[in-house]
Amino acid sequence: MKTFVWHVPLAALVFAACATPPDAPAPWAQTPQALRQIFPDSEYIAQRGRGKTPQAAEADAAAQIARYITSQVNTTQGYRIFSTQINGQETEKLETINEAAVKTEIDLFGIRYADGAFYDTARREWHAAAYIERDEAWQVYAPRIQTQADSFLNLYNAAEQEDDAFRKVLRYEAARSYSTQAEFINTFTFGQILHPVNMNTGYAAVRSALAALPQKTDNAKRGATVYIDCTADFEERITQAFSDYFSSQGFAVTKVRAGAAAVCAVTVTEGEQKRELGIFYYPSLRAELRGTSGVLASFTVQGERAQAVTPDVAKRLAYTALAESARLELAAQLNTQN
Repeated sequence: MKTFVWHVPLAALVFAACATPPDAPAPWAQTPQALRQIFPDSEYIAQRGRGKTPQAAEADAAAQIARYITSQVNTTQGYRIFSTQINGQETEKLETINEAAVKTEIDLFGIRYADGAFYDTARREWHAAAYIERDEAWQVYAPRIQTQADSFLNLYNAAEQEDDAFRKVLRYEAARSYSTQAEFINTFTFGQILHPVNMNTGYAAVRSALAALPQKTDNAKRGATVYIDCTADFEERITQAFSDYFSSQGFAVTKVRAGAAAVCAVTVTEGEQKRELGIFYYPSLRAELRGTSGVLASFTVQGERAQAVTPDVAKRLAYTALAESARLELAAQLNTQN
């Protein structure tokens, strides 16, 4: 007779033992300080999570990292208000990274999960810990920071080396404009939170340039005087419009051509037409802004037709509309260089 050895009860016991979730706290959860002791802040960004399953607990831990970084980003940026000029008006803006954007960023280098996820029998939920190793994540994120730093410093250094006083201002403004873009701000802010040691040691030149930029720009503007040369100008409406724009941007407008850093030469064609019904004007102008290094901006503007019974009224209407169109085009031309 064959003897059968039954292993089923033993197997069932082993399976049952393995299926029982661990309910002893993991090393990183044994005390309130344990997570920071195992994952010190100087080397890691770590957070705990909870959920109905181990996977849900890990997902929550990852979300807690994203929320932590988001709060740090918004706190850091809260101390920086970035000013910009739109049509000569100074405005302030604050760019922040939301949690979804932060999650996209940290997906670049991934999140790891600590061993020892455990089940809290009292609360009937799983606990897990997620972490980012700062040095490891830096290797992935550093190229993006370097790209932003290089782009900004190229603009800043070009301004530093520029000899043309007016173009120097435009180059400083280009650097300032770049430094207020969301991509630049968020990249550097995120890098500072991710690895403050490397940011402080590796990008001191960027911080120094950013700190010096407002004063450098103001100093450059004081030396960038502009002379407006517009010979045919009814009631000086064209000259006044150009003068107002340059002044709004911080440039000094001089009435002496000699020694001016830039000359804005304007030629107006009135397009006068005499008809039985009155006088018509269909004006246009050509403007050229020239500095010591050559032409800085050049454009033409076609005005709308103006009509009136008397010449002065028709001409005033024509010049008023033409001056406003010219001012807007000048602003657009110079803004493209920012």
